[in-house]
Amino acid sequence: MTTHSRARRALLTFVSAFALAAAPAAVATAAPATATAVPAAPATVAAAAPTAVSGAVVTAKKKAKPRYQTKVRTVLYTSARGSKKRATVPADYTVKAVSTKKKNGRIQVVHRGKRAWVQASKVSRVSPATKLGTMSWGGSAKKNIKRWCKGVPVEVNKADRNFASASGNGAWELIELSRVAFGEKLDANHPMAVAIQYHECGHILQYRAYDYDFVALKRAMNKVYPKGAHPGIEHMADCISDVMGAKRSGNLSGGRTYIAGYGGDCSKKQLRAAKRIIAGKRL
Repeated sequence: MTTHSRARRALLTFVSAFALAAAPAAVATAAPATATAVPAAPATVAAAAPTAVSGAVVTAKKKAKPRYQTKVRTVLYTSARGSKKRATVPADYTVKAVSTKKKNGRIQVVHRGKRAWVQASKVSRVSPATKLGTMSWGGSAKKNIKRWCKGVPVEVNKADRNFASASGNGAWELIELSRVAFGEKLDANHPMAVAIQYHECGHILQYRAYDYDFVALKRAMNKVYPKGAHPGIEHMADCISDVMGAKRSGNLSGGRTYIAGYGGDCSKKQLRAAKRIIAGKRL
């Protein structure tokens, strides 16, 4: 569904639709200086005598332990070399490390009070202030689209509703994403969820490329996707998501498959157009 007004400060909103195919037949449809110090004039300073403080104890600030965050669903092992599992954690899961030293390509960490080992290639070092445990759904979504839509607020719902909005003058932008799909919880890093996140981020990039001029945007998108089964603005958001690396079809639980998108495959011409929009250029 698309809603808009011709007024310059119109609210631009596009709602995504996705299809779920229950293999092999039935199909159900749902709506990333140098500073130079200048010396001061010479001066003579009289040093004050040290003041003794009765009972005072000076302690050094304890250095924070390094923290690592998983890039993908990852196994934590009980030892540096063995294959025995301590636990399996999802992507975007933060753990505290014992140290940064590696042994057999693994880093020793602490998980739920017990020491474990994680493959170094499966994690990235993050700020010591990063919250331990699983990142929020919205946090993972923001991380996934940070490369293109950094700073765009992301709201999460359970109403199976996904859309991108912006004010007509670009003063504010918003992406709303559903953490459920067809009545089931959807992991923020599932390929289907990521495809949706990329699609909605693609709308934000469309808005920006056309300076939030909905009429000009609609005309240009329909021109590159003429006489399509769906609005050009939606199909081109799919093409943008393809360029970003989306996987618009795949598997869900229970042996079912999903297909995300509006207009099917993107032509070479449409993919070139998508790259221009990502670069902030009009077609």
